[in-house]
Amino acid sequence: MNTTTNETTNLENQEFDNQINFLGRTTSIIALIGMLSVPFVVTKMFDIQLDWASAIPIAGSLIAMFAPVAIVENISYYAIIGAGGVYLSCITGNIMNMKLPCALSGMKIANAEPGSRKGDIISILSIGVSSIVTTTILFLGMLIVGKFFAPLLNNPILKPGFENIMPSLMGAISIPFVINSPKLAAFPILVTLSLYLSSWGTVLFNPFYQSYTLLAIMVASVLVAYFMHKKGLLEKKV
Repeated sequence: MNTTTNETTNLENQEFDNQINFLGRTTSIIALIGMLSVPFVVTKMFDIQLDWASAIPIAGSLIAMFAPVAIVENISYYAIIGAGGVYLSCITGNIMNMKLPCALSGMKIANAEPGSRKGDIISILSIGVSSIVTTTILFLGMLIVGKFFAPLLNNPILKPGFENIMPSLMGAISIPFVINSPKLAAFPILVTLSLYLSSWGTVLFNPFYQSYTLLAIMVASVLVAYFMHKKGLLEKKV
């Protein structure tokens, strides 16, 4: 009986994954076509000639800078918000500021573990609602309140706070994981701080090389975590 139940559950999970991947790939292709069509339509409508000789090298340097970040982010997000959450958040954008915190809050309210089937479903629902709310607020802000909030955001007293929203969110999101898994968190934190404070810090963490530094630290952290798991160092003492 248990074997039959497990097989049914596995088939349902596989069907769920297949449908999520199909919808995610389809919508991602549609979104990419829509985004890439904008500059081509604009250049066609206004008869703007593109200088491909200049555009391709610039695009290549940007790809070299941001491609590793995109790869690392998608891999790391997948373990938390699942495939459906990654597809939806990458299409709608603003992952770190809005989508990831909303998904984690939804999972916390629903008592769902990140990476579980329940967590994946809660993540999709949370990110979907967040996308609708964000789009509505942005649309209303663009039409109604944009001109009223612009002076507030550019206020010299408040502006430093708005410019440091990303580090604040990263700290708030990271602290619970550090508290729950201090052994796993020790290596990446200590290595990152050591490299940043060293004489190589200005080179390793400049805008061009920091994505490669992040990728290297991530791979090293996974290897260290695997070694600690094999040695039984991550087992909690009862």
